[in-house]
Amino acid sequence: MAAAAGIGEDDDDAPIAGVPAFLEDYSATIPASLTARASLTAPAGPQAEPHPKSLECPICLEVTDCAQHQCREGHTFCAGCDARLVFPRRCPACRMALGALDQAIRNRSHEERIAVLPAACAHCGLPTTRGELGRHELGCPQRPRSCAAAEAGCTWSGMVADKAAHEATCPFAVCQRMMAPLQSELAELRAENERVQAQVAPLRAQVAAQGAENERLQAQLAAQGAENSQLQSRVAALEAGEGGEEGGRRVRQRVGAAPHDAPPSDAEVRAMDVAAAAATLRVHVSVSRVAVAACKRLANLCLEVQNRQLAAEAGAIEAAVAAMQAHPQVAEVQQQGCVALVNVCSGTDAAGRARSQRAAVAGAIEAVVAALQAHPQVEDVQKMGCWALRNVCSGTD
Repeated sequence: MAAAAGIGEDDDDAPIAGVPAFLEDYSATIPASLTARASLTAPAGPQAEPHPKSLECPICLEVTDCAQHQCREGHTFCAGCDARLVFPRRCPACRMALGALDQAIRNRSHEERIAVLPAACAHCGLPTTRGELGRHELGCPQRPRSCAAAEAGCTWSGMVADKAAHEATCPFAVCQRMMAPLQSELAELRAENERVQAQVAPLRAQVAAQGAENERLQAQLAAQGAENSQLQSRVAALEAGEGGEEGGRRVRQRVGAAPHDAPPSDAEVRAMDVAAAAATLRVHVSVSRVAVAACKRLANLCLEVQNRQLAAEAGAIEAAVAAMQAHPQVAEVQQQGCVALVNVCSGTDAAGRARSQRAAVAGAIEAVVAALQAHPQVEDVQKMGCWALRNVCSGTD
C-alpha cells in the first residue's frame, strides 16, 4: 500500500487546507501576551501587525486612544461612545443590557493593542507608538510653546529655543517677574493677617467684658463717693458742735438723748427735729413705744424734701432698721419703721438713689421682708412694707 499522504517537514509554513478565512482574521486579534505564551510550544515565526479595522469602535468607526469598554459578550466600544448612550443602555452589537457607566468593564487587551499601533509626532515627525505619542509631545522641542505670561495677555507662540529670548524682552513676562515677589509677599501678609485676626478675636471679647466690668465699678465708685460726702458732712457738723464754750453739752443737744437719759414722752418726741429724733430712736431702740413715736416723727419730718438728706446723715435709716429688728413681733413698730424708710428713701435724684443704696446696705430689704412675713394679716404693715421695698429697690441702673 502506498504510504499515507501527510505534511512533510519542509511544509511547516504552508497553510493548512480547509481553515476558514474568519479564523485567519481572528488570529490577528490575539493579544501579544497569549501569543508569547504560545511561542513556548510552537515554532517561532513572524507576528502579524494589529489590523486597525479590528480595533475600530463599531459606533464612531474610529480607533480612539481613550479607555475601551465591552459588554459581557466581549463586544468592544470606546468609552466616549459608551458615555453618549442613552437609557436604556444596550450593547451596539448584541443589544445586551449594559450596567451603569461607572461600573463599565474595561477591555485591557484592546487598549494594549491600540497603544502599540504606529504613530508619528505631528511636530517633529519622530516615529513612535500611540501609547508613547502623548508623552513625547509634552517634551517635543518642535512643539509650539506659549509665553509664560500668556494669562496676562501675551499672544506669542513659538519654539522652545526662542521662548527664553522672547520672555527676556516681553513686557508681560517682565511685569510678571517683577510682580512675583510682591504677590508672594502679599500672600504671606494675608496669611499673617488671618493669623493675627484669629488671635485678636478673643482679646476683643475680653476687652468688651472688661469695659462692662469697668462701667460697673465706676457706678459703684460714684455711689461710694456720694456716701463718703455724706459722712464728711456729718463729721464736719459734729466737729463744729464741739467748738463752743459748752462743747460736750452742745454736742449732746445736737445729737439727742444720751444712753443714760430716761426715755422721752411721746409729746417730747413730736417736738424733736430730725437729728434729735434719729438720736432718740438710736439710743432708746429697745423701747417699743419710743421706737414707734420716733419713727413716726421721722416719717413726718421727711415729708419735706430738705429733711430727707439730713435724716440720712443723722443715721435715721440705720436706726429705723435697728428698731424693726429689735421688735419683730410689734406690728406698729414694723409699720412706722416702713413709713420712715419710705419717706427717707424717696427721691429720684442722685442723693435719693444714694439713700436707697445706703438703706439696702443697712439691711432695710431684709427687715421689711421679715415684717411682711411676720404680719401677713396686718394690712398697714403689708401696704407700707411693699411701698418701702419699692423705694429702696427702685433705680434705672
